[in-house]
Amino acid sequence: GMSCRPGPGACACAMALRLARHQAIRAAATPALRRCAWGAPELAQVPGVPLNIPLYDEPSPMAAPTGLVPMASAKISVLANGLKVVSQSDASSIATVGVVVNTGSRFETGANTGASYMLQLMAFTSTASRSHFKMVRDIERIGAQVSCTAGREQMVYGVSCLKPRVKEVVEMLAETTLEGNFVEWELAEKKSHYAHDISELSHNPLQFITEKVHTAGYSNQNLGMPLLCSEKKLGNLTPEALGAFMETHFVPSNMVLAGAGVEHDELVSLAKAAFGSVPPGAKAVKPQPAKYTGGEYREVVEADVTHFGLGFEGVGWSDPDFVAACVLNMLMGGGASFSAGGPGKGMFSRLYLNVLNKYPYAINATTSTAVHSDSGVFLVHGTAASGHIGLLASVLTEEMADMGAKPFKEDEVMRAKNQLKSSLHMNLESSAILFEDLGRQVATYGKHINPNDLCDQIDAVTPAKLSAVAKRILSSPPTVVVYGDITAVPRYDLIVKNLA
Repeated sequence: GMSCRPGPGACACAMALRLARHQAIRAAATPALRRCAWGAPELAQVPGVPLNIPLYDEPSPMAAPTGLVPMASAKISVLANGLKVVSQSDASSIATVGVVVNTGSRFETGANTGASYMLQLMAFTSTASRSHFKMVRDIERIGAQVSCTAGREQMVYGVSCLKPRVKEVVEMLAETTLEGNFVEWELAEKKSHYAHDISELSHNPLQFITEKVHTAGYSNQNLGMPLLCSEKKLGNLTPEALGAFMETHFVPSNMVLAGAGVEHDELVSLAKAAFGSVPPGAKAVKPQPAKYTGGEYREVVEADVTHFGLGFEGVGWSDPDFVAACVLNMLMGGGASFSAGGPGKGMFSRLYLNVLNKYPYAINATTSTAVHSDSGVFLVHGTAASGHIGLLASVLTEEMADMGAKPFKEDEVMRAKNQLKSSLHMNLESSAILFEDLGRQVATYGKHINPNDLCDQIDAVTPAKLSAVAKRILSSPPTVVVYGDITAVPRYDLIVKNLA
């Protein structure tokens, strides 16, 4: 057949035309605008030619966008039986869906203490509709990741999966939260896991110290109820006791179905099918108001290191000082003590500069917060060899006293606010964390606060505001916790005196 390829004469003609055009453009251009093929100045000695002058034969670049990519907003609906449904869509192929229940150890009694944590262990086991074996096989078949966490005021059931599997996941969530079937031999197996977790609690120092600060600081109150009961009380957690606890608290009006990466209309439709036929149940009984008292807990342990905790009453979720307290926690030592994940994370906090940098015997020195509906804990935690824990306890006590006495500098406040904002946005990039944020906020406030609005509140915090919040925190009686060599740590009354 005939070839469509141009002949040598046509090619030569086209090349000549291109060359003539290039020479004409080049001759018209000023010397300062000429560039070689690789972009370097042809006349490098020409003075006064800025580097942002475009190439003479290149199109002008498009202007860079000035605003951030708009973020999808959360949508909230309420079913007829009181179940709240919240979701936020995204472009990811993964969705995380789960249920947040307003219950936990604060809602337990002496007769069923430890029930919430037992329900955590029993999550996604046998239900009225399927056996534990079938539940596990179905989870594996769709490639889902499941989790359950019990706290003092909320329990969170979460499942991450591919988006086409959301329907099956919602059905599993409805079964495990509303149709739990406590088979005797499964319960016995989980109790052995429970006993192991009790024995391992002290190996997580921060969790252990936080637990004991609640026990001592909210003495004889339901907010001071332990997350994990003692091993001798596991016998009280019978199928009947767990069933009664679920019937009381696991009702639609006390639950939130949340989804990250799910279209709202789709999730509402699935919620109606899986949860809509369940009656709303009795209105949840609010626990008694928390009354922080302060106190002391010391436990002698033969170990190479000793842990010291110094707690104060913090703020609750709805407290007007909540955001300022979060900034204060970051400024004092709430960031990591090491530079993992990028330079400077936590390395400019007061505890890092004034304690970890100065005293080689300080193994750890951090602050943390525990926030509840109507109260909270602001905690400083330190670890040192048993021979130095007395010195570290005195240093940390002095540092907390300075928190209320020394004014905060503009640069350290700005750094803490920037760290808190970056932490907020980076965490919310995770589907699992976004789901938990959506569910917990709606379960707590009945609404969802946009992260950009939270950042505006963070920006509004001033050094004077931080000083006022620090003084408020330090005005509460301290709670002292020592685990290890208790003899070297100053007495409670001396610690109170040094804080004054």
